[in-house]
Amino acid sequence: MTLLIDTNAVPAPHRVEFWAKSSCDAYHPLHIGTDATDRFWARMWADRLGPIGFYRIAAGPNTMRRTPRDISAGDPECLHVQIVLRGRLHGAQQHRASVLAPGDITSYDTSYPAIFRADGPFDLLVIRLPKATLGKHAEKVSRLTAVRIPGEAGLPRLAARFCSEAAAGLADGSIGRDDTGLAEHVIDLVRRLYVDLDASRPPRPRSTAELLIHAQAYVEAKLSDPNLNPEELARACFISTRYLHRVFETEGLSVCDFIRSARLERCRRDLIDPAFADQPISAIAGRWGLSSPPHFSRLFRKAYGCSPRQFRRSAAPAADADAVLARAWARPPASWPLDGGEPWGPEGTPVDGCRPPARPGA
Repeated sequence: MTLLIDTNAVPAPHRVEFWAKSSCDAYHPLHIGTDATDRFWARMWADRLGPIGFYRIAAGPNTMRRTPRDISAGDPECLHVQIVLRGRLHGAQQHRASVLAPGDITSYDTSYPAIFRADGPFDLLVIRLPKATLGKHAEKVSRLTAVRIPGEAGLPRLAARFCSEAAAGLADGSIGRDDTGLAEHVIDLVRRLYVDLDASRPPRPRSTAELLIHAQAYVEAKLSDPNLNPEELARACFISTRYLHRVFETEGLSVCDFIRSARLERCRRDLIDPAFADQPISAIAGRWGLSSPPHFSRLFRKAYGCSPRQFRRSAAPAADADAVLARAWARPPASWPLDGGEPWGPEGTPVDGCRPPARPGA
């Protein structure tokens, strides 16, 4: 595998932006958020086997969101099958949610909004299949994304090992990238993983973590609706409004505060996006469900300490930041695994809490 992205290539203040922009180019349009901006790190390796893409992603805590606008900006029409190698992952898509541990498998369809969150460092192997390769099974698999497939035993365990060994073979050259026979085996394994999953099976009780990620995913998809409220969100999650508040309270959150913060964050992002430089501030706020300019201005000032106009003027992307990202892309790619080592200790725990070791000589 070839190292596509390494955030060590840029200074810490630019790493989240570098990872987000680079992931869009290598993967598909998406948004990345993290509370650990000053300590964030991430790496992505990639290879291919016939029509299938293989990606290895190791990163610190972050949230990946694929919104309706991201889908409009670009949709490869693929199924991303994710095998958790280390860490824990929360995922949601189309009213389904799951919490995954090492060895577990899940997926998401690039044609629908999705959200995946890791609260700690994680390591994933992602197999990217064009939905066309799944034939008549594509629609069924699409209805079962974001469902946890336990990897403790049976076919899921064998599939995870098979795909991991295929990735290793591509990395060391023992498997050719044009081995279409092996690619068909991978595709068949994915079909078989989902053939026993019944979309109409009786729903099992969902954990608080699954309900929370489901609710957050629904909010992300409905931020443009100014009438979005806790009652509607509770109905979408098939729980009472009182219980919805309890779910958010377990994480120290308020439902209304979460909706408000998500809207303000989208507005903040658009205010410094050159693509929207000619749009009025009121139009940006309205796009994210904040239709009253005075109300939006008060909320924004309370959250960020200045007015939206002042923020837009002072926080425009600097030319030197763009130059930093351009220089990072000019660095030659490394092979996999990276010479600086994996971001995990011998017992499978993150090195230094969340940061990978630096490259030798860095």
